[in-house]
Amino acid sequence: MTRLLIFIILSINIMGKSFEGYWLIPSGKTIILITQENREFSGHVVWLKDPLYPAGDPMEGKIQIDRKNPDPLLRNREVMDLKVVGDMHTDPENSNVLKGGWVYDSWNGKKYYGKAELYEKNLLRLRGSLDPWGILGYSQKCSRVTDLEKYNLPK
Repeated sequence: MTRLLIFIILSINIMGKSFEGYWLIPSGKTIILITQENREFSGHVVWLKDPLYPAGDPMEGKIQIDRKNPDPLLRNREVMDLKVVGDMHTDPENSNVLKGGWVYDSWNGKKYYGKAELYEKNLLRLRGSLDPWGILGYSQKCSRVTDLEKYNLPK
């Protein structure tokens, strides 16, 4: 009975919290904006700590682009505004989980099966997997950005 009560309290606590918003990737170098259109969620890069390639990089001083994309026609896309999360939808069995979509890593040019889980209002686990079951993959705990002025982000 105690476990059921704890589960109910935790469920009520998380209910009503949204995936939508600005999320800081753990490295602190990127912020993505997750939005919902119809029933699907997607995310775009909206802030980069270093929008230009750093000293020592072969493209030093130039705007960061999707240079490792496997499609040569897409390699000149700027990382800023790049769609990096797509086609995710709410899990009908758990409203704190998004699934069925993809996550794109522009640093290595690879697209992965995607999943996101809202642990609390300001903590999101974003996972990219090689397999659709999420067994072989990598997760990042992203923090919701609440101080929009700090990053010069629109409200």
